[in-house]
Amino acid sequence: MRAFAVRSFGEAPAIHGLPIPPADGGILIRVRYAGVNPIDYKLVGRLTTTSAFPFVVGVDFAGVVQRVPPGEPDLRAGDRVFGMARTRGAYAEYTAIAPGVQAEALARIPDGVTDEQAAALPIAAITALGSVDMLDVSARQRVVVMGATGGVGGYAVQMARSRGAHVIATVRGDVDGARRVGAHEVYDTTTGDFVEALSASHPEGVDAVLDLVNDSDAIRGDAEILKPGGSLDSTLHAANEGWFAKRHITAHNISSTTNPLSSPQGLSDVVGMLADGTITARITSTIQLDGAGQLLDKLRHAGLRGKAVIRL
Repeated sequence: MRAFAVRSFGEAPAIHGLPIPPADGGILIRVRYAGVNPIDYKLVGRLTTTSAFPFVVGVDFAGVVQRVPPGEPDLRAGDRVFGMARTRGAYAEYTAIAPGVQAEALARIPDGVTDEQAAALPIAAITALGSVDMLDVSARQRVVVMGATGGVGGYAVQMARSRGAHVIATVRGDVDGARRVGAHEVYDTTTGDFVEALSASHPEGVDAVLDLVNDSDAIRGDAEILKPGGSLDSTLHAANEGWFAKRHITAHNISSTTNPLSSPQGLSDVVGMLADGTITARITSTIQLDGAGQLLDKLRHAGLRGKAVIRL
């Protein structure tokens, strides 16, 4: 099979011919599309001499079941599925999933949802839904999404708006993109002090902040716009929960591996939201496997908005 992979420590990822992964009692899947996320290049950067090689890049996928283990009650060959392949990777013509492992969750793709759309969902959509749940977003709340035109941010804006919240977006230049996904207010962080401007518009403070962009130092500025009793969620594990607690703010950190929605049920929830129109896939780029390296470079340098997928 063709795969975008790292063959040995110190090499850059490239397209190689690799053996089809053994199912090893798991589920073998012919990948049709792979979803692209920042974690893809971050995992490459975390490889060590003791990592398992070859390392196939990517996690999110959508495809068709080729083989299931004996006694598998829920799936059969020919089923369309999507999910997260953390062990065997996704930027490849085939992947394999270990059944019953939370981090290797997969679910069926319902009629009316394309494989391309499904591949754009897993990590970004379940992170967005987990964050919106963790912040307990509800009607008439004022919710800030920082980084609202990225993969997670765009889904979070749509989900928060569907719950009746007043959604305030921060972006780096793409004001129109944030409005297209449903933000009621948009602040461009490249044109001035958005904290000052937002505070002037909401002097009593906002109810919740989903921070997708700030590191452990910059995120402390979120306390200036949150009201006492407000809540904060960081997808970069940048929030010092104790520091915010002293300021009467409940802070959380969330990742796809610790998110309880990294499960078949979580995947079913987000694909159901796509099917019923609560969210849209927001695919801005669909490329062939040969362009994977360039696409990751663009993502690494914050040059990609919306979601990108790779056609296998």
